[in-house]
Amino acid sequence: MTAPAPTMDSPRVVTILEAACRVVIRDGAHGLRMASVADEAGVSKALVHYYFPTRQDLLRAAFALSEERWEHLVADEVAGLPTGRDRVAHSLAACIDTAPPHGEFRALWTAMWTGLHGDEELRPEVRTHYRAWIDLLAERVREGQADGSIDPDVDASVTAYRLAALTDGLDSILYLGLSEPVEVQAALRAACEQELDR
Repeated sequence: MTAPAPTMDSPRVVTILEAACRVVIRDGAHGLRMASVADEAGVSKALVHYYFPTRQDLLRAAFALSEERWEHLVADEVAGLPTGRDRVAHSLAACIDTAPPHGEFRALWTAMWTGLHGDEELRPEVRTHYRAWIDLLAERVREGQADGSIDPDVDASVTAYRLAALTDGLDSILYLGLSEPVEVQAALRAACEQELDR
């Protein structure tokens, strides 16, 4: 019997993928096991395999679900902000917010990122999502240039790369406990202001 293609509309599939996300956050991407996900979801291991034949299929689908939800969350949050500059700043701040709901997505992304060292198959998946994130940042920089809130001479693509790298570095500092969240957020705001006013 061939399994149907999993869709995010299926409650069973969503339950399994949400459980997989929790397992990744708890055990790391390298620690994801079908049996652990089945236990977490309260379903049989056979059902998990029915929808996701391999561990990689499950991991990719769980990451895709998380990224889709993250994108919708942040898009909803920035939709009412008046300028592109505000949207850029909020998008970056959300990445290093440790409080719910942002913190859960941040934890999963960190687990996936660290999992790259032991799982080369993850690299294309993470790279694709990261590329899309940088492109989205560049688009929001251009929105700010169009509405006059960001210096028109700023190179949107280069600035997006720099801001993404800066945010990743600050997130690492936060993850290691080298600084408090309020201090890291303040540093991000200051650096963002400098980048957008070049």
